[in-house]
Amino acid sequence: MTGNGSYTTDLTGFESYFLASVNVFFSLCGILGNVLVVVVIARSRQLHTVSNTFITSLAAADLLVCVVSQPMNAVFLYGLPPNTTYGNTRKMFSFVSLLASISNLAVVTIDRYIAIVNPMQYQLRANFKSASLLLCAIWVVSLALGIPSGFVRSIQHITVYYVIALLFVIIPIYVRIYSIARNHSRLIAKQGEHIKRDSNKKIKKENIAAKTIGFVIVVFIICWLPLLITPMIFRHSENSRIVRKSLKWVQTLALCSSALNPVIYSLKTQIFRKELRKVFRSALKRHSRADQQMTYV
Repeated sequence: MTGNGSYTTDLTGFESYFLASVNVFFSLCGILGNVLVVVVIARSRQLHTVSNTFITSLAAADLLVCVVSQPMNAVFLYGLPPNTTYGNTRKMFSFVSLLASISNLAVVTIDRYIAIVNPMQYQLRANFKSASLLLCAIWVVSLALGIPSGFVRSIQHITVYYVIALLFVIIPIYVRIYSIARNHSRLIAKQGEHIKRDSNKKIKKENIAAKTIGFVIVVFIICWLPLLITPMIFRHSENSRIVRKSLKWVQTLALCSSALNPVIYSLKTQIFRKELRKVFRSALKRHSRADQQMTYV
């Protein structure tokens, strides 16, 4: 392990294997979880909404991390000798995913804000055509900035500032969404019997969706912010070994966030849990029928 260059010698043997194993575990969990998110949304008509279009896109960005970035990071940590092209390629995929994730979160946050603040306007303007155009724009920007960010340091800085700028947009909007959602909950508690059942259900549904997105945003900030600010904090540090070691830990934390979103959807969204159970039941039925056919052969 120590003979593989500066990448691994910054960590002890135990730390390298521990971080690599964490990457492998979360990569496998993330692949399973995000594939299930896409399958559940695709199968259920109830989940065919504009917001869930962006959630599907977010799952695709997370899959990019789990399928490519995390396994590549694990291989490096297990002891692959330093390779500039390999390292830059890994960074490229991570940057593309980061940009796609934050852009999707920004659009979903604005979508939820309009849905809660002005539901009539939202019903008129929210449609799959405009969502598709936004998705195209998100991925074009993510690829246009993310690919060169893997190779050009100055563009990496632009990408980091872009992400931080979007966070400064997302956070105050979500704080406003949370405030409105709390007011709605209080209104329902006070006038529950007087509010029409359909209206009550709709408000509760919007509040749950807003809270779910809020959890996703909080997890994103907790996992990615350390990686974004660590290079800034240690920019003038004389102990470069500590900087490199810190970066390896926060890189793993950032990449692990891609496996957490499916868990949030499962815990916070009842419809998603219901549809997920249907997917598992359907898979088990197909498996049992296949076993029966094999028995008769």
